[in-house]
Amino acid sequence: MKYKTLLKTALNWIGMAAFAFIISMFLQSEVFASPTVDQSSMENTLYSKQRMIVDKLSYNFTEPDRGDIVIFLRNGEKGNIADEMLRNMELFTNRFVKNEEIEIKHEMLVKRVIGVAGDEVDIKDGFVYINGEALEEPYAKGLTYPGDVPMPVTVGEEQLFVLGDNREVSIDSREFGLVDYAQLEGKAVFRISPINKIGILK
Repeated sequence: MKYKTLLKTALNWIGMAAFAFIISMFLQSEVFASPTVDQSSMENTLYSKQRMIVDKLSYNFTEPDRGDIVIFLRNGEKGNIADEMLRNMELFTNRFVKNEEIEIKHEMLVKRVIGVAGDEVDIKDGFVYINGEALEEPYAKGLTYPGDVPMPVTVGEEQLFVLGDNREVSIDSREFGLVDYAQLEGKAVFRISPINKIGILK
């Protein structure tokens, strides 16, 4: 009798833990996420190992604006709820059993929106021009030089031209081209660590 009671209790705990895990995967997929920055391409706005809150709902109702800091999948599309939950479970498992293919498949980048639909983006003399006018960029570190993508480039519907704030080291739309809305994971809105850097991202 005592054995059955212990077994029932253990099963209840396992069931609750599994339910909590599934709910956390859903929330991570559809509402908010708190990824860690592992790149230097957004300095001096974001540094490696800092954590941020990503709003994953807003872009379901509004379009990205110039200046937004966005998280996106470099090698694929966001997908539906099931796709996202599967991806998050794969990434969770990959923390314990490293698989480089999974890391490449689900690589997420953090960049700033520079050009939106209809914009003509040009880069010359170390600066960015939008529709023929120099863009004021107080957040940019270093000069901006062209990459492999020919300039100027016109941003299409449901596409973005993105750059890292640390211009001389960032791999961005100058190298891999325009980012589709379908690749967007969300908008970085708040830095939560380190404690002395907590605040709204701009």
